[in-house]
Amino acid sequence: MMRTLSTRLSHWLDASWSRLRRWMSLRPRVTGRIKLRGRTDGMAIHPSFRCDGDLWLGVHSDFGAITIEEGVSASGPLVVTAIQPLRIGAGTLFGPNVLVTDHYHGDLRDPAHCALPPSLRPLHAPGPIEIGNRVQLGANVVILSPASIGDDAVVAANAVVKGDIPARSVYTGIGSLARPISGMGLDGE
Repeated sequence: MMRTLSTRLSHWLDASWSRLRRWMSLRPRVTGRIKLRGRTDGMAIHPSFRCDGDLWLGVHSDFGAITIEEGVSASGPLVVTAIQPLRIGAGTLFGPNVLVTDHYHGDLRDPAHCALPPSLRPLHAPGPIEIGNRVQLGANVVILSPASIGDDAVVAANAVVKGDIPARSVYTGIGSLARPISGMGLDGE
């Protein structure tokens, strides 16, 4: 019993120390509040990342990871949560109030999940999220799983993204009404 308590205390101290180290590394680069949830060892954040507002990062499974590559900046607040690998490509720009999440509380196709309150349902991810390089995300954008956004794409303010967005395109809309509105003409379109 004492050994189990000692082991749990040791794991808790290790996790707390890891969270504090991650928080300290982010503090000079985030002007608002920082909230780190879950496994901070699953977060790989390039030293050039900047956020001009609040930042909330959460990795909520042993398989989850958040990778933020070089030159990414956000207006904040920015919320990114994952239960599987999630990548934000180099040079991406986030407008204010953006949410990126790859999971939901329960798989609603499973009747057993529907019988539970949402907070008690197991986390479920229908697929990965991959944000390409030099992507621009407008204010109030929500990215839901599964999603793949190609390099140099622009997602207009208030859009909800779920699915694939081709490289060098402009995307606007909500849910099933969302659509690409044009190519940027960079590849002869």
